[in-house]
Amino acid sequence: MDMFKNSGVRSQKSEVRIKTPNSQLRTPHSDGGFTLLEVMIALSIVAGVIITLLVSLNYQLGIVNNNRDIVIATILGKNMVGKTELLAPTEKKKGDFGSEFPQFSWELNLEDTQFKTLKRMDMKVLWGKGREVSIVSYRIKR
Repeated sequence: MDMFKNSGVRSQKSEVRIKTPNSQLRTPHSDGGFTLLEVMIALSIVAGVIITLLVSLNYQLGIVNNNRDIVIATILGKNMVGKTELLAPTEKKKGDFGSEFPQFSWELNLEDTQFKTLKRMDMKVLWGKGREVSIVSYRIKR
């Protein structure tokens, strides 16, 4: 068996391997870079993450804008309820909030209740397409 080792006979399997200084075996085609497929997969994953983040950000901004409008409408409605309690009672009134809040308007409805001395006051603040905040309070007739 030892005589075949040094006889110069080579096996049919010939694979060339290069030994690098850090003692790893590498093939001649592996030069340490990424293949095009690996780069494309990485870019598609990054693009998917970015798109998901943008959609989520857009959704959250919509919620923030909606909540801001609801808070503004509630504050405007409460202020208007305070002002109308000082005025003479009428059945229905409509108006807007002037140039500071041009997109908001209000409606006031006074309705009788089952008690003769008590009236139901329904203040609606309207904006956008069919959006509204309703504030209900009760007043005693004078």
